[in-house]
Amino acid sequence: MDANKKDSAARRLGLHDSDGQLNISRQSVLGAVGGWLGVVEAILPSLVFVLLLSIFKQTVLAVVCAVSVSAVFLGIQIARKKPLTQAIAGAVGIAISAFLPLRDGGQAADYFIQGFITNSVYLAVLLLSIALRWPIIGVLVGALIGEATAWRKNKAQMRRFQAATLVWVLLFAGRLLVQVPLYFAGATELLGIFRITMGVPLYAICIWFTWLLVRGVIAARR
Repeated sequence: MDANKKDSAARRLGLHDSDGQLNISRQSVLGAVGGWLGVVEAILPSLVFVLLLSIFKQTVLAVVCAVSVSAVFLGIQIARKKPLTQAIAGAVGIAISAFLPLRDGGQAADYFIQGFITNSVYLAVLLLSIALRWPIIGVLVGALIGEATAWRKNKAQMRRFQAATLVWVLLFAGRLLVQVPLYFAGATELLGIFRITMGVPLYAICIWFTWLLVRGVIAARR
């Protein structure tokens, strides 16, 4: 198994390799969300948007400032050799976040539509992987332990990987179930608060629950 694929799988699962033993730690979870820079990048644009909108009631000001903050972080990531595909995806996301609320007929809450799209895509992919019996967590762990497909023949492991993938389904579905009604209710500031609180903190919790479900499989194969 390619070492780069193993490293990538470990990072996505929030794990670190210590003397050949995979484990989870505060630093490895932090690395899974992009380090402190990733945490700030995930929180600050929405925080700037909500604060400015609440104080000045000016959609243009709030959107321009929030998008500018996102653009600065994108520039930093590019300077740090961020993969081109991620940079392009980030640029497209920023463009959508700016265009929707500032277009004719747009409203402040439209700033968050790009997040709804992202969460919907992740949710659909995860559900499809479960339905096809190729749960995403199983694919990642399989890459990590050097078993590309063997785990699919083990019913116990399949159940664990399905359950671990379901954890992430609940994350993305929960975000949509809470935030979309707030969008349609026009509760923009409250929507922004939930966008922040249901971001990095819940992501880290899902990494922890995933580890609890798959650590036995990983330990048995190391």
